[in-house]
Amino acid sequence: MEEREIVAQSKFMAWLDNYWYHYKWHTIIAAFFLMTFVVCFAQCSKKESVDMTVAFCANDTLNESEMEVLTKILSDACPEDVDGDGRKAARLNLHTIFSEEELTALFTETDEESGETTVDRSGMMTAKGYNTERIETLQNYVITGECAVWLVSEYVYTTMFEGKVAVMDSRPLSETWLYDTYDAVKDLPDGLWLILTKPLYGTYAAEDVFATAEAYYHVLVSGNQS
Repeated sequence: MEEREIVAQSKFMAWLDNYWYHYKWHTIIAAFFLMTFVVCFAQCSKKESVDMTVAFCANDTLNESEMEVLTKILSDACPEDVDGDGRKAARLNLHTIFSEEELTALFTETDEESGETTVDRSGMMTAKGYNTERIETLQNYVITGECAVWLVSEYVYTTMFEGKVAVMDSRPLSETWLYDTYDAVKDLPDGLWLILTKPLYGTYAAEDVFATAEAYYHVLVSGNQS
């Protein structure tokens, strides 16, 4: 019996080694996007009334603890209790987006001895499929007009916002009051931009609602309403 168990375990380990060799990056990237979905779903499922929505769109995801800390910071920065429920609250909407160069870098390995580089093209193509779906989801979300304040990577800014939607103002995150004040914000990916947009449709298209978003944006930029 013990010998059979050892043989069975050996076959399983051989299968596992073979699977990991051929599908390592498929598994990693699928787990990455699954984690992003779970975090976003958990946030959205709370269905709490909020005073402001901020979308985070970059080549990184945030774990639940990081989401909670950043949401608390963004909530405290709200200039007023818009919905009158006795508390100031912001919602963080997460979108994980990679550029083609970033995906290539993720799936490129360099041999330390020979210096030769290899690209896992199969894994990269799988990741590109997921990434395309995320881009389409973000594009649809932008159109809804349910967000006016954004934290985005330079890639997202230049390909999906600049010259394509009504950007009222934009600042490198590193040049804002928000960045100067909170260490947790400094720990976010480099190169993020803080953006204010004026939607044509949706909640933030209304002048009074957009005015609250604009005031909020200026707090994040300078610490003061203007």
